[in-house]
Amino acid sequence: MAVAVGARVIGTAGAHHHDYPRSLGAEPVPYGEGLAERIRELAPEGIDAGLDFYGDGAVELLQGLVKQHDRVVSIADYEAAAKGAHQLGARPDTADLTALAELADSGKLVVNVEHALPLAEAAKAWELSATGRTRGEIVLTV
Repeated sequence: MAVAVGARVIGTAGAHHHDYPRSLGAEPVPYGEGLAERIRELAPEGIDAGLDFYGDGAVELLQGLVKQHDRVVSIADYEAAAKGAHQLGARPDTADLTALAELADSGKLVVNVEHALPLAEAAKAWELSATGRTRGEIVLTV
């Protein structure tokens, strides 16, 4: 979505998965040891905002990279607010859903569904999610 509205996006992925973030318009960098340095090489002046979808220390890493300390948002670290970042949760209102639908209709938002499972397999969906290894969305069908 950030690319769709004109933002430059730097995203982390394993080296063998870099084609995927590129296909979304992002500049991939390998995650792991030295991540902050690799991001600084791409954006030596700092980054405008940091989005944490991972948790496990990402808020602190991003706070060291952003130009303004309060420009970090996390959906994965439930203690982000205590660390001076913003915690984001779902807020599906009509305006937001309409904007997302327009992006999808225009082809600017593509949702990659990796697994579609029946509701009866919700436990399996949870297990897949917990691995942290899914590249796309996990959808439960009713």
